[in-house]
Amino acid sequence: MLPDRSKRYAGNDGEIPRLVLASNWQLLLVALLVLALLVVIFPRKVLVEKLYEQETLDELTLSYIQNLYRADAKNADVAILLAKAQQNELNIKTLESMLLPFVNAEDPRQRTEARMVLATAYEKAWATQPDIRERARLRAKLTEMLQKVVAEKIPERLSRLFAAAAFELDLPRLGLEFLEPIEVGHAAQTLEQYGQEALGQGEYGLAAEYFLMARDQTSDRDEARRLFQKGVGTLMAASRFRQAMLAADQHLGNLENDSATLRYLARTALAAGEPAKAASYVRRLVFQADKAPGTP
Repeated sequence: MLPDRSKRYAGNDGEIPRLVLASNWQLLLVALLVLALLVVIFPRKVLVEKLYEQETLDELTLSYIQNLYRADAKNADVAILLAKAQQNELNIKTLESMLLPFVNAEDPRQRTEARMVLATAYEKAWATQPDIRERARLRAKLTEMLQKVVAEKIPERLSRLFAAAAFELDLPRLGLEFLEPIEVGHAAQTLEQYGQEALGQGEYGLAAEYFLMARDQTSDRDEARRLFQKGVGTLMAASRFRQAMLAADQHLGNLENDSATLRYLARTALAAGEPAKAASYVRRLVFQADKAPGTP
């Protein structure tokens, strides 16, 4: 038998009401208070830098940034942070409206972050956009951005991003301009990798251009010879004989007296149907042999 007190509680219908700790608006208020406290504790610059360094923002911080953006859409840091946090959810037109005003901002961090987010968004939208006219527009916008920035001194991470974007747009010369200052001594390797990718996709002309650009970047004679033959050979494999011979003349450079290269060019010129050119290479080869007896 239950005691009288237990009987009284056992006879009540329904569950005992649970205590509500806090409502949603109260949680938001707490978050705002915490962020306000952070602003007081940390200088604004330090707080902004901490937010920029985060790859993602938690829900409360994101909600706070959204409210700030609604209040002042012209605040560069707020617009960039929000665009960066929601770049996978927002469409390209929205991102353009948020970021274009700040791609040439006076503040270096704002300028860099706005350019990185927008360039990434352009590249992604261009690669996935089915509409031909919109693809052309996106390609033109991204190309325009790269061309305007190429003469500037920009951070290395931005140079790498822009170089990759230029290569994706099949603009190897532009990509090389971004790559050269940061890949001193290593640009040839990167260019050859892009050449291999293009070759794998059957883009022989583009692949050859990458290989020959790589040849121009290396100071090692053996590597220069290998890349030179790889570039010319790629064009020959695509039956672009005239183009191969023109490229050979253009990129011969310091290999003009290299015996192995001259023998290769003599054979290549014959295969390309240019016996006169083949004969000129043979004469240069003989001249080299007469000049240095015993040289292979």
